[in-house]
Amino acid sequence: MALDNVTFVKALTTATSQEFKDRIGSVTAGNMAKIGTIITQYPTLKNEFVQVLTNQVSKTLFFNKAYENPYKLFKRGQLPYGKTIESIFVDIIKGKDRSRKTTGTDLATELLTRQVPNVKVEYWSENKQLQYATTISDEELKGAFRSENGLSELTSRILQSPLNSAEYDEFLLVKKALAHIKTANVKINKTNYATLSNKEKANLITTSVKAYIKKLKFLSNNYNGQGVMTFSNPSDLVLFVPSDISAFLDVEQLANAFNVSKVELPTRVLDIDYFINTDNTEDTDAICYLLDKDAIQIWETLNESESFRNPQAKYTNIWFDKWGIVTSCNFANAIKFYLADK
Repeated sequence: MALDNVTFVKALTTATSQEFKDRIGSVTAGNMAKIGTIITQYPTLKNEFVQVLTNQVSKTLFFNKAYENPYKLFKRGQLPYGKTIESIFVDIIKGKDRSRKTTGTDLATELLTRQVPNVKVEYWSENKQLQYATTISDEELKGAFRSENGLSELTSRILQSPLNSAEYDEFLLVKKALAHIKTANVKINKTNYATLSNKEKANLITTSVKAYIKKLKFLSNNYNGQGVMTFSNPSDLVLFVPSDISAFLDVEQLANAFNVSKVELPTRVLDIDYFINTDNTEDTDAICYLLDKDAIQIWETLNESESFRNPQAKYTNIWFDKWGIVTSCNFANAIKFYLADK
């Protein structure tokens, strides 16, 4: 919802200097045109206004909105320090039958034997250093003061292209992470599948997915790339499905499979345009991926914005930097359902 100029300027001036506040005076609808003239005609005030607009207001809106995309459930927040993550998994220990330890020699040997746990490690490094540039001109700023919601609308226009670009880049990186994750594979007969109606396909896919949702509740080393004993609750699972397939899936059946309401289902069944192979070619045989939400992880390492004034051309350039890690975790359960001739 767009803010009117009075509300927008009042909020913005909380971050400006006392000199700026004194120069523009009281912020009301009646003197908004005068305030616009003062800001745009005095270089010092204009520079401060644009600096706050670009480096604080726009920065906050950009990174907040960029966070609100369909894959936000994979986001882990800001990495506290460094650019590499060491992910450690300690597997379960096999219990020993104490009734068979009858001799003193056996007991003494075990007492002095070092117990080495089955520890596995994965390392993930920064693989995203992306920058998004946009520009605000002096003429655009002047024009924004002439309409009731002009400043808010100007800010939205400034952010639209960088936001769309950032979300699209993250979408591509998630697709790439999906392609590289080590999954358990469930084959569906390609020839038979081709003969089914959409309703029959929907029933086959939903039944298969539901069966594995139930299986993943139990400790097993069959469904993750590292072969560790782990499990996934239904509430921790998500399903990636191409939109042309999700269009004919039964919503009631899927909601029942995930044990959620139909309203919550869009956060658990994620549409995708198509899956890719590791070489970025389209994977035409993949039907869907059933994943623990920890199987894909998005970490931020740098969220910054900077601006630079071009006094000759009368505009200000703004750069938004989004750096981070988008990776797949092979300790988490992941299953790929795909077509193959058996």
